[in-house]
Amino acid sequence: MPIRIAVVHGSVRPTSAGAAVADWVAAQSSLVDGVEAEVLRLTDFNLPFFAEELPPAIAMPQNPAGVAWNEKLGSYDAVIFVTPEYDHSIPGSLKNAIDYLVPSVLESKATGVVGYSYQLGLRAIEHLRQVLGSFNSFVVGPHVALHVATDWTDGEFTPAAFREGEVPAMVRAIVAATN
Repeated sequence: MPIRIAVVHGSVRPTSAGAAVADWVAAQSSLVDGVEAEVLRLTDFNLPFFAEELPPAIAMPQNPAGVAWNEKLGSYDAVIFVTPEYDHSIPGSLKNAIDYLVPSVLESKATGVVGYSYQLGLRAIEHLRQVLGSFNSFVVGPHVALHVATDWTDGEFTPAAFREGEVPAMVRAIVAATN
């Protein structure tokens, strides 16, 4: 039975460079034997700003979009988050989506992180690792850090040749932590 990985595109901007990155990550992930990857776009869930009466640690969100988000993400064996770096962190849309999650959705699941910016998305990657730690999820060591100056050409995502193998290495670590 294949390991199903959700690749979460963490930006909701209509012109987000991350859409192409998420598609690439899913395609690269699926190259690993026994892995099926699917992109989940936050825009498809239309999550409003989190304003539930009770936190998800106590009760499932009441908002139907929050319920659908939990159910969909919870149906996967592992998760890879694709995030831009905004103001030295992750975008509010991604943090908002994570705020909706009940702990069991990510608890003990292997997760991977892909970041991108002019600083390789490193601060967003590290911040996301901290946020995911509250779920007791296992964030694998290998990550992918993309640079806007070297991995985009004329506004199009064109990962540098040396990137070949980075996503599969991260996915193999996810598979090892999932088994």
